[in-house]
Amino acid sequence: MSELPSVLLRGERARLFPVLADTSKEGRTLSIVMACLQNVDEFGRGMLSSVGPRLGVRAKIECFTEVVLQKHASERSFRPDGLVVVKTGSATWTALVEAKVGNTELTADQLTSYVELAKLNGIDAVITLSNQFAPLPAHHPVPLPVVVRKKASLFHWSWMYVLTEATLLLGNEEIADRDQRVILREMGPIPFSSERRC
Repeated sequence: MSELPSVLLRGERARLFPVLADTSKEGRTLSIVMACLQNVDEFGRGMLSSVGPRLGVRAKIECFTEVVLQKHASERSFRPDGLVVVKTGSATWTALVEAKVGNTELTADQLTSYVELAKLNGIDAVITLSNQFAPLPAHHPVPLPVVVRKKASLFHWSWMYVLTEATLLLGNEEIADRDQRVILREMGPIPFSSERRC
């Protein structure tokens, strides 16, 4: 495994087979999705192009879970679930990731904390995942004051959006590598929500 990004004090590479406890549904689900982002080329490029710069075939995506950032605001107890790092040539783009499963919803207080953490650590964006609906990744379902949103870019993927993008890639046979097709197909049954509502 490569060394950790400089913004992280601790973190684990996202895994298709998480070593987290069975009770950690959010952590296990996010680890699987982030492992697909970094290991299924077309899926990773497609999803991340919806929240950042367009990615070419040479872009390298790295995803980490169980992250502890180098810098943190001591008065806040919120800790993001993951970090995405995209390297394209000499350029690097980074995003904190926070996920909710089932009926658990994101809150403005959490998001404000994550946006502040992103700015403090020089991270470009915050990506959230939940069953809350957003028509586009740039239209976040939780409203925040403009002054907060200026600190870092804020994006949202509903779980249905993630599943739809994967289904379209598989249905249109756009995944070139057979092993990567198998990996992405296996992502479908993970427990985004017991009710699968978005």
